[in-house]
Amino acid sequence: VCLPPLTTSMWRAAGVSYLRYSNEMAAILRQCLKDPYRDQAVQRSVTHMVEKTWSNGAVQSKVLIDDVSKGFEVARSGAAAAEGKK
Repeated sequence: VCLPPLTTSMWRAAGVSYLRYSNEMAAILRQCLKDPYRDQAVQRSVTHMVEKTWSNGAVQSKVLIDDVSKGFEVARSGAAAAEGKK
């Protein structure tokens, strides 16, 4: 029996971006490691981002983002607000 090749990537089949898929898979892999290695890997995966809103050359607001999933939510809400202004 000859099967057709898989043409859909795993991340596309999951319905997410490649970046989000790779982050999720990396988190799963880090959780599978044994204790001394898991702790080191989890510490390396910590993300710290700051989103700044500027107006008239000054920072109006800062949002500290410690979690990648929170960063995705902030990005979605910002995109929705930008669509609402149009």
